[in-house]
Amino acid sequence: MNNAKYYASAIAAFVIWGFFSMPLRALKMYSSGEILYFRILFSSIILLVIVFGFKRKDLKASVAYLRAHSGAKRRQMIWLTLAGGALLTVNWLTFIYIVNNINIKTASFSYLICPVMTAALGYVLLKEKMTPLQWGAVALCTISCVLMGINSALELGFSFLTALTYALYLISQRKNQGFDRMIVLGVQTLFSFLILNILYSYLITDVPVSTDFYSMIFMIAVVFTVLPLFLNLYALNKINSATIGILMYLNPIFNFSVAFLVFHETINTLQIVGYSIIVVALVLFNAHNIKRIKSV
Repeated sequence: MNNAKYYASAIAAFVIWGFFSMPLRALKMYSSGEILYFRILFSSIILLVIVFGFKRKDLKASVAYLRAHSGAKRRQMIWLTLAGGALLTVNWLTFIYIVNNINIKTASFSYLICPVMTAALGYVLLKEKMTPLQWGAVALCTISCVLMGINSALELGFSFLTALTYALYLISQRKNQGFDRMIVLGVQTLFSFLILNILYSYLITDVPVSTDFYSMIFMIAVVFTVLPLFLNLYALNKINSATIGILMYLNPIFNFSVAFLVFHETINTLQIVGYSIIVVALVLFNAHNIKRIKSV
């Protein structure tokens, strides 16, 4: 298959993200704010090196593209880019907090419902079309969330916040077209770092001094942030977004596996019913994409 390396890149990206909870758990003794602050710091440095070292032409093209638009359009592009950085900040912070202070399966549930939530918000905010099967999936997803809320309102609340912030991030970036995605992410991580510095006193009480902490954070920045991003962007050169959308579910699947097999988290009957409904919802939601992929 000519596209084998692109499929391999996409699969590798989502599998890597599926194991992200393991290095996070290794840092459980540190606060979520400390982990996020230094993850963003290291990721920003790496992305700056990449942009100014290897993507100068793309950077010039992006700046020229921004200047070519009118004042109102230019402000909208800037606002959408910065809003994306703020949404990523909240999303990453809540994900880290859930993994280290609640449980991994709750974090996984967030990314199971995220695509359905993204589609529903896309319909409301962007007037994107949805099929009757997809609306059925939204209804089933709602039922599943109600069941999860009965089991634990706290877990559902954090899952909902994580899914909502990432869904809004995806929608905001759909409207922010024409720029190199790596450059946009670099700007967003820098803006995120600015936000975290404003909130520094609330996030960090004592600066970590352990070399093990910084070694692990550096690995997270390289292996679990920049590398899978590169792989995902590379895959999008030849693989359509529908296929990427299906492969994305590898992330929560591996997250669930880590939760049960590595950290021995448990699941009750109500949760089993809720997760089962989500699986049915996801099949309905992606039915048209599955048919499209099979026809390729």
